[in-house]
Amino acid sequence: MAWPPLPQEVIRRQRLLEALEAGADRAVTVLCAGAGWGKTVLAGTWAQTRVARGPLAWLTLHNGHNDPYIFWSDLVIALRAAGALRPGQVLPSRGSVRGVDGPTVLRRMSTGMGSFPGPLVIVLDDLHEITEPRVLEDIAGLLRDPPPRLRLVLISRTDPELPLHRLRAAGRLTEIRSHDLAFRPDEAAELLALRGRPMPAPVLAALMQATEGWAAGLRLAVDAPPGTDPDEAAADYLIREVLAALPAQVRQFLLYTSVPDRICGGLASSLTGRPHAQALLEQLARSNLFLTRIGPGGWFQYHRQFQAALRQRLGLEQMDDPARLHVLAARWHAREGSPLSALHHAATAGDWPMVGRLVADHGMPLFYSANRADLLDVLGDIPRELLASSAELALCDALLTYGLGDVSGVAQRLHRARHLLAHRDIGRRRVVAMALDVLEATITTRWRGDMPRLVKVSTWVLAELAKLRWDQVPAMPKYRAIALNNKGIGLLWSQRVDHADRYLWAAVTGARAARIPGVEVSALGHLALLSLLRGSLTEARLHATAALTVADRITGQDQTSTAPAHLAQAVIAMQQGNDVEADEALRRALHASGDQPEATIFVLTGAVRASFLIDRGEPHAAQTELDKLAKETAPHMDAPMLRRVVELTQSDIDVALHDPQAVLSRYAGLLELHPAEQLRLAQAYQAVGRPAEAERALAVVREGPDRGAAVSAWLLTALAAEARGRSGRAGEAVTKALAAAEPEGLVRPFRRHGAERLLVLAERQQWTDTRVPPRGSVLTEITGEHPVIAPATQADTLSERETDVLQYMPTVLTAAEIADDLNISVNTVKAHLRSIYRKLGAGRRREAVMTARQLGLL
Repeated sequence: MAWPPLPQEVIRRQRLLEALEAGADRAVTVLCAGAGWGKTVLAGTWAQTRVARGPLAWLTLHNGHNDPYIFWSDLVIALRAAGALRPGQVLPSRGSVRGVDGPTVLRRMSTGMGSFPGPLVIVLDDLHEITEPRVLEDIAGLLRDPPPRLRLVLISRTDPELPLHRLRAAGRLTEIRSHDLAFRPDEAAELLALRGRPMPAPVLAALMQATEGWAAGLRLAVDAPPGTDPDEAAADYLIREVLAALPAQVRQFLLYTSVPDRICGGLASSLTGRPHAQALLEQLARSNLFLTRIGPGGWFQYHRQFQAALRQRLGLEQMDDPARLHVLAARWHAREGSPLSALHHAATAGDWPMVGRLVADHGMPLFYSANRADLLDVLGDIPRELLASSAELALCDALLTYGLGDVSGVAQRLHRARHLLAHRDIGRRRVVAMALDVLEATITTRWRGDMPRLVKVSTWVLAELAKLRWDQVPAMPKYRAIALNNKGIGLLWSQRVDHADRYLWAAVTGARAARIPGVEVSALGHLALLSLLRGSLTEARLHATAALTVADRITGQDQTSTAPAHLAQAVIAMQQGNDVEADEALRRALHASGDQPEATIFVLTGAVRASFLIDRGEPHAAQTELDKLAKETAPHMDAPMLRRVVELTQSDIDVALHDPQAVLSRYAGLLELHPAEQLRLAQAYQAVGRPAEAERALAVVREGPDRGAAVSAWLLTALAAEARGRSGRAGEAVTKALAAAEPEGLVRPFRRHGAERLLVLAERQQWTDTRVPPRGSVLTEITGEHPVIAPATQADTLSERETDVLQYMPTVLTAAEIADDLNISVNTVKAHLRSIYRKLGAGRRREAVMTARQLGLL
């Protein structure tokens, strides 16, 4: 008839006490959670503080209260003990239990509630003990038409079978559940300190993770001898207090479904043989049996300590069942398309042949996913002596070998797997052989750089996939995306760029649909490189950015597939004159490539690095880089397009070292040259004094699709015209070069081809151009002059040095030449020019000269 005695060490959980106090303003408050969550202790703590503000009647229910007469008799006694009823008010008796008139009792109760000032609070503890419909109906009647000054607090382990939904909809219901009752770290720390067991923050964090804030779990862990595992401390309580009270069938269901980390209806049915397991899971969750719904899709998760207790009991009572149940779970996950979960269960069961079969069916797609590290963990658990026992386990060995960084050791494992496969049945042999070919193509063949073979093997894999059924290869869409990407890469470096474009796009689409982001990143990165080979920086930037955006969204992903995108970004930054950004992108590419990069990426990275050195005026260092590259390149590499890229870099070195004859020997006489190759040939012709041949080559490049080569061709045309005294033709060619360079922001050609002479022509172009070049345009980037447009009605006074610089502005002298004449630095001249533009309110050099003349400054 009174609230239970409280433990000696009780902390005041203010947030929950405030929630209960706020609930006293509503008709009903429900505290609903499983055993040990601290419901009664919380309500008792609140009740002690509530007594002074009005009567509070507490009735702890038990099975006997399913008798309506006993229920109402004890409730009246509790009300009288709380001072809520006047002496003489009794429960009417009509002889039999069935004769209790609940409505009459309610009316009699209501007549006694007007004599006290505050609302009357009735606490019904352990309401889950009530199953008798008549008692529940009487309580429901109390909820439907309660006396105006009555407040009910219902404490239960399960959701009461009462019409609470109406109160919830009307805003008259307060609910406190297990997630509210869970201890927070600060509350747990206060409890531990109160019980004389303070813990360091890391130990407390581990305890909170183990108990999930469950009050009983915390107290049991604190009271256990030092060093006791929290799960062990809670196991006996959970088995005796929760599991033992359940029917045998429910108990068995809980034991079996505790094996996986999370459970749904389909998986539960597979484990238990029950056809309607989802409904039972829903019921158990409503009963607060330490089972919580997680996310969409009908998935649930047991409280961590309850699950540990269930697994321990299952192992003690039915020693062979855990392994059997893990195998059942593995089969279910494999059927449902969750290969990693299937692998974990198979490995836990020690069913290594099943692990091998799963890896053969799903291994490469998992290797390209964010789950690569998890896959390698499973593979690392396979006993070493079993890795040569079947073709599938030898495949596991090959994947593990590659994952540990031993690329060269993969071929031996693949050879062993093929040998073990020879005596298998034809159906399984085709499936495993296809997996081996995909692995060989993706790892060994690409690593060696044998692009023709990569195309051949990938073509065979795609053909085999078309013959196999989906039930034979559950991961068929994933394997297809991998094969499409491999073939696209092979075609790209085999000089079949148009075909490569089609296959790489198909790989992007397939990988996105099959959810293997690593393949999508690789395909997009190679599309970026393909766009650079076509001379389109804009497309290359879009593809590279898309690749790295996908890579950034996934965690745990191997970064090797991002190397092409980083390389593309390095080349783009180099072409646009952003040296710092180019260096950083190249550094990221080197880091992503790892210690044993694919041959094509290794060679391309070296070629890009050599190009950087050429741009910085270090052709000898660039030649050293290429020589080193030639020595370290894999002997089996066969990538014709990449070879042409390296030859372009070599030609740039030859030109820089004044060896045009080497370029002529390389390209002269060849019928089909790319625009970039024709450009190098034209440079060589100019260097040896053969202007007619140079002009013929440049004419083709100027009108070609490669924008970067076209810019360079126009610049070489301008320099040739200037050398012959044809200033008009030189100016026209510079204008054409600027127009071609502007959309892509190409600055590098202006720096590489006769930089000083081109600077003169560019500054002359800036002086003669009647348009105002925008800030950041190629022209302003080249000349270094960024006019400040600030209209002024009256010019500010120029300094003496600014007046000196102004006298040179009507000429076509460059900033460097002005600096030499005035014996000051180029930066100082540019600073004075910017100040002159601002003070004269001019946006360009010609406008500044005109304004200065109008003001009499010139």
